Amino acid sequence: MTKTMKAVAVTGPNKVKIVHDVPVPECTDYEVLLKIHYCGFCNGSDLNIIRGTLSEEEGMQPYPTILGHEGTGEVVDVGKKVRYIKKGDRFIHNNLRPDVGNGYSKTYGGMAEYGLAADHKAMLEDGFTTGELPFYKKFHQVPRDFDFKHGAMLLSLSESLSAARNFGVGPGKDVLIFGAGPMGTAVATYCRMLGAASVVMVDGQEDRLENAVRVAKVCGTVNFLKQDVSGALAGKLFDVAIDAVGLSSVVIQASQYLKPYGVVGSMGVLKNNDLLVDVSRLKNNTRLHMLNFPYGEYDVMDENIRYIQEGKVRPEDYYSHILPLEEIEKAMDMVIRREALKVLLKIAE
Repeated sequence: MTKTMKAVAVTGPNKVKIVHDVPVPECTDYEVLLKIHYCGFCNGSDLNIIRGTLSEEEGMQPYPTILGHEGTGEVVDVGKKVRYIKKGDRFIHNNLRPDVGNGYSKTYGGMAEYGLAADHKAMLEDGFTTGELPFYKKFHQVPRDFDFKHGAMLLSLSESLSAARNFGVGPGKDVLIFGAGPMGTAVATYCRMLGAASVVMVDGQEDRLENAVRVAKVCGTVNFLKQDVSGALAGKLFDVAIDAVGLSSVVIQASQYLKPYGVVGSMGVLKNNDLLVDVSRLKNNTRLHMLNFPYGEYDVMDENIRYIQEGKVRPEDYYSHILPLEEIEKAMDMVIRREALKVLLKIAE
């Protein structure tokens, strides 16, 4: 008889619940089974999945679908041909297969009691090609003493570091960021670490702006609900302007504050009814860099792990609440109401 587990399922637009009939995946020869301890709730993708506003191109699968892509756990079982992974090893971004079983799909399947990773090194040694590797660049091993809560933040933090690099942030650059949520604040942190001359943050929530000053050491803030953005910036122009909100209107607005040849970076998750950017409204002689799909995040994870171990980056600065998995609806409501910066869901001890 197939063992089952609890997971978070989205059963329709704005309908999310805990289900207990999701099959526990069985690891094949080169796979390992992970017991999941925490999973982050993504303020962008997860909300769009729940609302039904994530596009198919970004991975949306039919309802009912298992939610989550920020899980972290430890190996509890290994396939018979696994050589380089042992029980007790820790990983982030657990996986389920596309056909989860019992009628469930996955988008992206991390909010479950168990998940999968694979021994890619052994597979390559045994003659498999990169294209045959399961879950390629969809998980990453972390040190055995790496805090599971830190693991639940590592993907978001690495997406933010890679975004700052992809947008060309470096020494002497002036950067403007719209959105002081967890991703915007993390991007601001890495912009400063990469040597940006100045980083200015725009948001409508004062406590988030204050957090950005404390955590990312941004040089200035603008509360657009209390201030006119153009007036507050007083003519200052930027090399890079980043939309960390996920609105095409913000992409257009951000471009207006660029220097000639400047880059407006779109990294917020655009909704499926807001996918068109009228490029005629972008500021002349500027460039649009679309990054709604993260790129290169797995390439910087070991670097980010070092930053965390050295205390240069504190994952706890980018989330505000930890709730049990069973309180997924409360977590969702807190994020929608902006009462939480970010929520981690606790799945197991």
